[in-house]
Amino acid sequence: MILMGFEGNFYVGPVGLSTPNAVGMLLSESIREPKYGYEYSDVDATLRRHRGRKAHMKGLLDVEITFTLPNEKNDDGTRPADTALILESLRGRHTPITIIMLDEEGGEGLIGDFELFSGDKSEADDDVQAWEITARPSAAGRKVDWYPPDEDEE
Repeated sequence: MILMGFEGNFYVGPVGLSTPNAVGMLLSESIREPKYGYEYSDVDATLRRHRGRKAHMKGLLDVEITFTLPNEKNDDGTRPADTALILESLRGRHTPITIIMLDEEGGEGLIGDFELFSGDKSEADDDVQAWEITARPSAAGRKVDWYPPDEDEE
């Protein structure tokens, strides 16, 4: 068994884009420490026929992405495009973004439209200012799916 760290790619773009190569998608080279949780809630499904033994079933799928975004600026005072897009979404109330998080280049992973929350700013890492950001699926956007989608699901 081989255990690997995250060596993949993290793409961000305007809502509705569906591939990493779509016009408008940006490879986010600014973010640090990306993590995601992909788990179903636990529903108690115990019935009388189980005779006092607890039974479970999977409930709703819960997806959450967390990452750190360093406060970077170019020499001319502008922000890198990926950083600017993420900060715009973080600050806007109705500004979800598409995130594609692949486990390796050309690999598989999460795709969907996300709302960005949190934005706690810290200076804990060698005096580098950074935002701690949490992304959760957007009610206004496309549902979170697995990329690439199974051919059977299309």
